[in-house]
Amino acid sequence: MAIKDILLLLDNDGEGQAAAAYAGALAQTFGAHLTAAGIAFEILAPASFAGDYPYEMLAAITEQSRDRAAQAYEKLRTTAPDSLRSELVQIDALPGQARDDFARLARHFDLTIIGQASEPNGDVELMAEAALFGSGRPVLFVPRIQTKAPGFDRALIAWDGSQPAARALSDAMPLLEKAKTIEVVSIAGPRTSYKELPGFNITRHLSRHGLNAELKRLPMSGDVGDTLLSYAADAGSDFLVMGGYGHSRLREFVLGGTTRTILSTMTLPVLMSH
Repeated sequence: MAIKDILLLLDNDGEGQAAAAYAGALAQTFGAHLTAAGIAFEILAPASFAGDYPYEMLAAITEQSRDRAAQAYEKLRTTAPDSLRSELVQIDALPGQARDDFARLARHFDLTIIGQASEPNGDVELMAEAALFGSGRPVLFVPRIQTKAPGFDRALIAWDGSQPAARALSDAMPLLEKAKTIEVVSIAGPRTSYKELPGFNITRHLSRHGLNAELKRLPMSGDVGDTLLSYAADAGSDFLVMGGYGHSRLREFVLGGTTRTILSTMTLPVLMSH
């Protein structure tokens, strides 16, 4: 399916400029509509307080978040080409509910774009977890250092035969169809148990879509995340495709070790699906 409807998570703190610029350019490339989501967390007064608690101050904090989101969107709109079709949607809710609302919103889009989080377990990372594990749609993460326009010539796919990896590969097809070079890599480690069935290599599947891909097996260097990013840098890859992994914690998902490593140290855009 073509990418025609893109969702962008606006960063109210002004650190998401790279993701916003990337999202606008990507929407232009695919002729897609871009929806920018602003998040304003509502804050409740502590239950132990009563009487003359400054509720106006809490309301003002929420209103400031709305204003920052509007400013971020306006900057995106004024720096993007006039032909970009875009709109702003605002989510105002308590933090936990806002994450659920964002995940449900993302289900209505072909792709969600989120900038690299500046701190672990911060608002952006928690919103990213919600979208990745709760939307059923792919999420494209953009590193803070990204300055280049979206490029698709050299694609790198991390393949371990898992369900998330298969889902990510399928979701990335519109990007892979633009690639001139596709490398599918698996990492050989002491716990590696996956083996392709004879005659059913994943590159066989890609070839039936008219995509010429090369399968490589990489030796483990440090951990899986470090190995992938090191190889991507050496190969000059434009983007990475991989499954998003996590584990359950009281009805919620949290990022797994490899996923967290990639998102915290990535140097290229990464498309993930779960």
